[in-house]
Amino acid sequence: MDLKDIKKIGPVTLERLNANHIYTPKDLLLYFPRKYNYYQVDNSNAFCGEALCFKARVASRPIWIKTHKNSRAFVFYIFVNERKIKCVIYSSDYLRFKLQIGLDIICFGKYKEKENEFSLSTVFFEDFSSRIELDYGILDIKNKMLQNAVKNVLDSGFSLEDDLPIQFIEKYRLGSLNEIVKLAHFPRNVQDCERVRRRIRYEDFFWYTLSLEALKKLRNEDIKQPKIINESLIEDTISSLPFELTIDQRNVIQDCLRDLKSNKTMNRLIQGDVGSGKTIVAFITALAAITAGYQVAIMVPTEILAKQHLLTIKRLFPFLASELLVSSLKQKEKEDILFRLLHGRVSILIGTHALLENKVIFKNLGLVVIDEQHRFGVRQRQTLLKKLKGVDALYLTATPIPRTLGLTSFGDLDLSLIHTMPKNRRPVETKVISMEDISTLALTLRRHLACDEQIYVVVPLIKESESLDFIDMNKAMEIFEQLLPEAKLGVLHGKMKANEKDEIMSSFKSGKIECLLSTTVIEVGVDVSNATVMVILDAERYGLSQIHQLRGRVGRGEIQSYCYLVTTKAYVQRLDILSKIQDGFTLAEEDFKLRGPGDYLGEEQSGFMSLNFDYESNDAIIWKCALEDSRAYLEEYGKDFHKNQRVEDIFNQISYKKNKIN
Repeated sequence: MDLKDIKKIGPVTLERLNANHIYTPKDLLLYFPRKYNYYQVDNSNAFCGEALCFKARVASRPIWIKTHKNSRAFVFYIFVNERKIKCVIYSSDYLRFKLQIGLDIICFGKYKEKENEFSLSTVFFEDFSSRIELDYGILDIKNKMLQNAVKNVLDSGFSLEDDLPIQFIEKYRLGSLNEIVKLAHFPRNVQDCERVRRRIRYEDFFWYTLSLEALKKLRNEDIKQPKIINESLIEDTISSLPFELTIDQRNVIQDCLRDLKSNKTMNRLIQGDVGSGKTIVAFITALAAITAGYQVAIMVPTEILAKQHLLTIKRLFPFLASELLVSSLKQKEKEDILFRLLHGRVSILIGTHALLENKVIFKNLGLVVIDEQHRFGVRQRQTLLKKLKGVDALYLTATPIPRTLGLTSFGDLDLSLIHTMPKNRRPVETKVISMEDISTLALTLRRHLACDEQIYVVVPLIKESESLDFIDMNKAMEIFEQLLPEAKLGVLHGKMKANEKDEIMSSFKSGKIECLLSTTVIEVGVDVSNATVMVILDAERYGLSQIHQLRGRVGRGEIQSYCYLVTTKAYVQRLDILSKIQDGFTLAEEDFKLRGPGDYLGEEQSGFMSLNFDYESNDAIIWKCALEDSRAYLEEYGKDFHKNQRVEDIFNQISYKKNKIN
């Protein structure tokens, strides 16, 4: 059976399905709804301020209005629990003709007490007490049409073969794949949706962890030429540093040196809190590789960080031939660096994605260091490692990964942790401030400026957005021009040209700019020791780990530093946690509970599509079971992978990637 043979799938629909990677009936059946919207009418709580369904009667015809964001909205009145209340809904013209006075409707939205109005997202014209609506997430195809196409395939008798080992289906009563497909597309109640979710969770986690275990098995077979390093030079260099390394830093350096001297390829991730000193560990490891006669590549996510690393290396190790390769360099400068790199006259090359270009050829690459590794996708990392066979790889991250997740998501890496902080590093005091009290905060900021200290202000948006109700850069500038009229303000964001960003950062470092309004472009690596205050606007929009990363930009010197989280919300649990906890690893665990893996396991990172994680719905338990089962399954099968086609495909794919890298 082909898709074109399915009733009601014409040429246009077929083209749209193909555009969403749906090519076969199997693809169609396995294209599960992206989410289920469950609606239950609850008039008793209609005015509680939470989004819910309630019955109402139309009290006026809708009037079209133009909002401050140049969007179209309709305003009309309804009777709810015998109260006449205004409603606002962003919608197309069809509501103008359907909303008749006296008509009974069901609304979905939330009551805003301050404005005394309902903000609605949906209006239903049929009566119900509860209902489930499927959302497939395809813009050009209606959800109902896709559901009908699935029904036609199922009615034809088409069935799917189950890849998941039968013993685990029976062990956890997960239900067969064909049974789950029917429930996924035609749920009768919330319990059906939960059964579908439970099976998807387990299967996703099982195949993902099995892939990592398979990769670990194959990686252990990688053999390289051990590096003969000059350990006395390394020790002399450490002794001559203008600061003392912590015990954790020294232990991690020893981990890295053992990897370099081993005949197995290094594949190590260093996790360390913001300001814990991961960078110097990487630089010492790089020096060790260079003493063994190899070149080193250091890849970072931003030009600002790349330039800062270059300056640090030149200051600490002036005897090394270090160069910078970024996209903003002139062509002639690039060609000169690439020529010297090819002939071995460059020991350390620091750069951004420019390092991935085919024309970047090393004479004897021995070590790749990837800073802020979570910002690079798997493919980008592998592209750099393809540069030469037997290259050691060292990854750094200042975003601590919860142990619950780290054991799985980085199962193929060796982990080194830096917990201890350098001496004289004071914790950043963090306080939650209401947007209504920002004028009071201004008095505190002026006192800091009077002491010749500098301020970061993190702004969520560059330009005003119709869909996001957050402060943009222009609005933030207006606010702080009024709050700090005497201060020298500057603006920095990712859409500025590289030379403009460099000029702004240079002015900030030199003190010409006292208060820098910036997007999260400052999150990675910017080091200004005189910056002692950070103000984060609309702080509720960020996760714990990101705010922790941001506040790590202050407190780089010995002066007590502060982070003020400005919010329009009455209470945000994440922000309250931040004001009490300084340790990044503890925060990562809390963030994991609140939001799930998020960036840790995005598609770019893991290559997996649906690893959305909900800590409160027992996903952590499912995760643990899947990990244990995948390990046991691989142990049982050994290398006899042909018994399960899915397992064989995984190993073939990993082997192919491994061979390409080598």
